[in-house]
Amino acid sequence: MKVLIVDDDHDVADSLAALVRVVLDYDVCVTYDGREAIEAAGQYRPDVVILDVNMPVLDGLQTARELKRDRRLERATFIAHTAANDPSIETDAADVGFRHLVTKGGSTSISTLIDVLSDVHDSRRRA
Repeated sequence: MKVLIVDDDHDVADSLAALVRVVLDYDVCVTYDGREAIEAAGQYRPDVVILDVNMPVLDGLQTARELKRDRRLERATFIAHTAANDPSIETDAADVGFRHLVTKGGSTSISTLIDVLSDVHDSRRRA
């Protein structure tokens, strides 16, 4: 499975990418802002896009809107990834078309994200 990770915090993005590669053995592409993600996604054609919601310039919600306009990504699953504990983010993310919201921080977050990615992979194999 191909996973695009987008986070302006390079350490978070790179650590998450390493985790996904090692634990799940998925192919990973990392970008550090929304504009890079839009440029990379058309060529990379990810199955899953993990987007940091709170990025400068082009946030995760805006980036998701742009990516969803690309027909090559119509089957991609979008996962919002945020450190913010704001209930409105969940509503906003759902309105844009995110299928999942995972809060950053701690082993619970990592475990949840791995579970979500595994579930997406399993559902794609059954389809």
